[in-house]
Order: sequence, then C-alpha cells, then structure tokens
Amino acid sequence: MAAAQKVVTVDLGASTLKVGEMGLTKGGGITLLRFGVAELGLDPNKEEDRGPFVTAALAKLFKDQGVRGREVLLSISGQSVFMRFVKLPPVAPEQIEQVVAFEAQQNVPFPINEVTWDYQMMPTRSGNEAEAVIVAIKKDVLEADIRAVENAGVRIRQVDVAPFALLNAFRYSEPQNDECALIIDMGARSTNLVFVEKSSFWIRNVPIAGNQISQSIGNELQEPFVASETLKKGKGFVSLGGVYADPEDADAARISKLIRSTMTKLHNDINRSIAYYRTTLNGTPPKRVFLAGGSSQLPYLDLFIADKLGLPVAFFNPLRNVALGAGLSSPYLQQNYCYTAELVGLALRQTGSCPAEVNLEAPTLAARADKKRKQPYFFAALLAWILIFVCLALYYYQQTVLARRTAQQLTTQTAGLQKVAPDIVKLSRQADALQQTVDLAVRLGQERNAWPSILAALNDKIPQGVWITQLVPAFDPLAASASAARPGRAPGGPNGRRNGGPEERAAAPRNGVNSLLGNYQPPTDQINVLVINGLYHSNDKTEKIDSARLGDFVQSLSDLPYFDIDTRKESETLTSFTTSETDPASFAQKFSMHLKLKEPIELRP
Repeated sequence: MAAAQKVVTVDLGASTLKVGEMGLTKGGGITLLRFGVAELGLDPNKEEDRGPFVTAALAKLFKDQGVRGREVLLSISGQSVFMRFVKLPPVAPEQIEQVVAFEAQQNVPFPINEVTWDYQMMPTRSGNEAEAVIVAIKKDVLEADIRAVENAGVRIRQVDVAPFALLNAFRYSEPQNDECALIIDMGARSTNLVFVEKSSFWIRNVPIAGNQISQSIGNELQEPFVASETLKKGKGFVSLGGVYADPEDADAARISKLIRSTMTKLHNDINRSIAYYRTTLNGTPPKRVFLAGGSSQLPYLDLFIADKLGLPVAFFNPLRNVALGAGLSSPYLQQNYCYTAELVGLALRQTGSCPAEVNLEAPTLAARADKKRKQPYFFAALLAWILIFVCLALYYYQQTVLARRTAQQLTTQTAGLQKVAPDIVKLSRQADALQQTVDLAVRLGQERNAWPSILAALNDKIPQGVWITQLVPAFDPLAASASAARPGRAPGGPNGRRNGGPEERAAAPRNGVNSLLGNYQPPTDQINVLVINGLYHSNDKTEKIDSARLGDFVQSLSDLPYFDIDTRKESETLTSFTTSETDPASFAQKFSMHLKLKEPIELRP
C-alpha cells in the first residue's frame, strides 16, 4: 500500500542516536523506509557538552541514510525524566487537571516553574481510585537536547519519552492478552522496567545498564572507558556460572564474570520491582519477559534472566507488524533492530490514539506552537484588512466615477444657467428694490402708529394727582451715537442720516434759544427722547401726593416696550422736581422727565 504520509522519528539515547523515516498508510499501517544508528562517542566519566556530538551525529545520519524530512518527532531517554505514579482523590472530571497540577507540585523534586511536565490518566486498577502518571524534565535539560537536534537543520514537532514510545510499540506489535508482561529495556545509563497488564502499565527506571558494565570492566582491568566499551562489545557475554566451563581467553572469562556480577545487581532490582508491583499496586506477577534496548544484545543475557526469574524470555521485535521498505539493508537492520522500538512508537502517535501519550512541550516549542496556532487568525486578519482596503478602493473608485459624472452634469447645467444669468441678476435687483419699498411702507405704518401708542401709554400710567403740562420731542446726539454703535444699525436714521446734517446742524438752535431742550436738539430727521414737564399735588390745601409717587410713575413706564429706562439710575429719567419743603407757597409742585425711546421715531422716509 502506498504511503500517504511520511514522518521522521529520532530517538536520543544516552550514548546512541537513532533515526527512522516512516510511511503512514491511510489504513493505519507503518512502513519503515529508512533507518540508521550512530554512536555519540561520549565518555560518561567526563563532563562534556553532548550537544555538538548530537548535532554532528544527526546530520551525518540524515546524509548517509538519505532522510529528507525536516520536521521530526523526538523521544528522550527515561533516565533524563522524572516519572511518578500518583493516586488521586475522587473529584469531578473537570477538577482532575487542577488536582494533578497540585500533585505535580508536591511530587516533582524541582520548582515547578523550572520543569516542563505532562500527565496521563491511568485505567483504574482496583476500586474507584483514580491514578495518573506525571512525567517531568528540567527545562534547561530539554532545551539543550532540542537545541542540539535542531542545530542539525531540523524542526521538532513533538517530544515524547522513550519508555512511553516503547510501550506504544509493544502494544502495536505483540498479541494482546490479560497476562502481565515485563519489558526489560537496557540502555547505556539505565534500564527501564515496563510492566504491561491488560490496559494498564507501570514503569520504573533502574540506574544499572551498559555503562555500569563497562565501568566495572575498566576498574578491574585498569582500562579507560572507551577501551572497556570495546572489550565489552568484542569479548563480553553473561557468564552462566555453575557447571559451564570458562572460555579459554582469560580476559573474556574475567569480563563475563564482571558482567554477571552487574547483571545480578540488576536482577535484584528486578525482583524488588516485581514485589512492589504485586504488593503495593495489586498487580499480578509477570508471565512473559521481553528484552529490548542496545545493551540487551549481550550474549546469554536472555538465558541469565530466564534462569533467575524462572520465566520465558524473548527479544522484543518492534518490526513484527511494520512493513519494510525496499531500500533497507537486511543485515544492517537485523543487527540493529533492537534500536527501532522507540522509533516505531513515535510514528504510532501520528496514526491515532495510543495507550501512552505525553507531550513535553519546551518553552521554545510552546512558543512555536502558539505562533502556529495563531497563524490562521493572523492570516485571516491580514485577509480581512486586504478585503477592507479592496472594498474601500472599490468604494472610492465608484464615488470618483459618480463625482465625475455629477460634475459633468453640473457643468452642462451651469452652461445653460450662464445664458440666463444676466436676466436673473436684473430680476434680483428689481426684487431688492421692491423689498426695500415694502419695508419702508411697513416701517412708516409702524411709526405712524407710534405716537398714539406712546401717548396712550403715558395717559394709562400717569398717577392720580399728576398731570403733564408740556411734552416736547427732541434728539439726543449721545443716544444716537450709542445706537449707531450697535451691530446692524447705520448711524442716524434707517437711511444712514444723522439728525441735522451739515447744513441743518449749522441752523440748529444753540444754548439759550430753546432752554426747554437743554442739551438736546430740536428733531429734524429723528426723535429719540421726549422732554416732559408737569405738576403734581403736594399741598395740604389740596390732595397730598408724595414725591415718591413720581418714582412709581418712572417704574411703571420702564415696564413699557417704548422707553429705555434704567431703574437703577432714576435720576437720569426723573431729572428734577420740587417739594412742599422747598416751595411751600406753591399750589402744585413741578417735575421734569427725559424719556429715552427704545426705538427712535423717523421723521423722514
């Protein structure tokens, strides 16, 4: 079946780097297209930055094996992570994440803000008690591994842990039954013990593996680590002991016994783990044992484990249900198939749901994933802005076309109106002249009625016992100047003439000619003040009227619309009066008033 999708998987171990290119078929099948293993060449006794070694080894593997994918799935060794199975109190499903976060803070031996962690809920073993597995790794350790891998020119899509990838590969490759199986995954620095029972699992990491064997050989033979590693791979095997004869090679015999001693320590840890799994976790004892990992290839290791545990032991074959590409080297694959389990488990994460799923999202990957999640919104916003500008451009284009069309129509109409413009100007002037005539006629009618209205108002407001002896119209130049300063009024009358033009002012009476007017002038064009003289009773022989009645008379006149009277300055209106105290012999007392008009009366049109 043709591959519908390709994924590249990378398993970063303590001493080896494995790369696989997988084809995922539409039916969920997997095809191994390319595969390679490389030693990192690190000495565990030296403090070395393994980043450059990882980058160089990965770049060489990609080149030698012809791997073309640039986006990879990465698994890191179980020895690098902290893993803890915790029991949870009975809570509502929506509160589980909050409870697990609390448990992570309590169980992870580092400040929670310094680690990247994830969890997975476990199937219930017994009763209703929920259980979760928490996986955590320090951010700086994870970031260093990610940086080393991506420096080879690839981008990491997802980070998994090797024990979980191994479990997923086991579930995919081995027939499922209810018996408990134990996977012994021996790497360089540590051994992962994976208990698989029904739909549940339990994992423990033991710090005994290939490097400890090489270290014991080096200590015994006084050899450096690299030489000890070479001796282990060239002459090493697990001594069966008992009646079995030693090999003729003395070094091989010594090495085999050293390896058996180390494997005996591992066997003790395996027994303790089985006991814990049975008693504390209520699991059943394993019925089958599978060996996996690079260090599991030691000769006679399977016989040693079978003898010690009394169980059938087999080498785990991760490629049982995996199709092999035509370009693979069969001898190379046969020699290194033990390194493919994690690669297959990583690829299975892309085919659907897996028994074990965690994702260690480092800050770098989280920021990249967040940016990727936001990209659709960014492009949608960008597209929206583009559409807005396109719509605005179309709108303004339509408005421009409409404006040009309207301007053309107005130009045509303007050309037609320009022909009749002289007639319109002539008619407008005629209309203005007629309006002025009408305004003049209306004003003359109003001024004709002004005198009867003023005299009637005076007669209505004059108090009992007061009478007017003289009423003389006059013109006050000062009041005319103030009126001319108001907005909208021309100096003088409505036609802009002042009372008494140059010729008339020359003929105006001077002081002494008409003493009654005082500082006022006889009106010629306009009347804006009335000079009133009168008498009022203020004698005991007649009706006694107080002079205050004259003030009331002024106050009542101020309420009329004809007179401009400031009641706060009564003396400007009631200019003089006599009283019985000043002139006790008079039958009546005199008073004078100057009433300024709010609207002057025009004497000429």
